[in-house]
Formats: sequence, structure tokens, C-alpha cells
Amino acid sequence: MERADRVGVKATATRLPWSKRELTDDKELTRARNTAYRLLTYRPRSRAELIQKLQDKEFDDAVVEAVVVDLVRLGYVNDRQFAEQWASSRVRLRAFGRRRIEQELRRKGVDREIIGEALAAVFGAAPELGTAMSAAEKKLNTMRSADRETRRRRLAGFLERKGYAFEIIRKVIHESE
Repeated sequence: MERADRVGVKATATRLPWSKRELTDDKELTRARNTAYRLLTYRPRSRAELIQKLQDKEFDDAVVEAVVVDLVRLGYVNDRQFAEQWASSRVRLRAFGRRRIEQELRRKGVDREIIGEALAAVFGAAPELGTAMSAAEKKLNTMRSADRETRRRRLAGFLERKGYAFEIIRKVIHESE
């Protein structure tokens, strides 16, 4: 206290304004926030996916919730935007169908309503049949030596794994013959 008097600071309390627990919480919050930022630099993530990743790193649930709420408030985590970006990239780069994209987004914890809106936006701009036709053309180029029935069977399986509905697969096979 003598030192405080010498430098002109009035020492009224012997206790610091923060406790060790508050400092630990603050450090953990900062670590969790930095981890979340690092995860978001790799690729966009859904809210549920980010929560799961932070919990996997054994951060306290209250800290995880505080970090995620803050990131949502700042606009770094937005499930609608994430779903639209994910769906459009999956259609554009991998030629996936509606069912496959819906399954992936559900696995990532996106709400069904948001998934429906994202798929409507993506497949409204690029019809699913056109995407399936272009994927089928590429696949058929690799199966030139196979007989007709084998090509049909393999193409149907390929398009099914891509997530296309049976009606679309049937139209693609019919038009490719």
C-alpha cells in the first residue's frame, strides 16, 4: 500500500476487481473465440457444426454458447447463407442432386425450413434435370465399351448416388439412349 501512496493511487481495496476464475473464463472465452475464427477461415460452417466442433475441443458449454451467439450477431455464422452457399457449390462443382444436398445439410445441423429455401433458390436457377444430364454425359464417356444394359444400370446407380430422384434418373436414361 505504501507504493500505491507514493505513485498517487489511492488503495481502498485489497482485492483486485477481477478474480482468478474470471481471468480463467476470459482466457477460455478468448481461446474458444480464436478456435472458432480459425475453423471459419477454412470454410463456412453451420451453427450446429460450429457448436459441435467447439464442444469436441472440450470448451465449456456456456463459453461455446457465448462465442456462437457473438459470431451470429457479428454475421460470421448464418445458417441461411451457409445452406445456399453449400447447395450452390455442390451443384456447380460436384453435380449433386436435391436429395444428396438435403442429406448433407441435415447432417450439418441446418433446419429443414432453411434447407428447403436454399434448395428452391439453387434449383430454381439451375434445373435439376439439366445438371443430371451434364453429369450423365460425362459418365457415359467413360463407359463406351460397356453394353447397353450395363451402361443403363451403372448410370442409374451413379445418378442415384449423386442424389437425383427416380423420375429424373428415368428421364436422363431415356434421353441418353
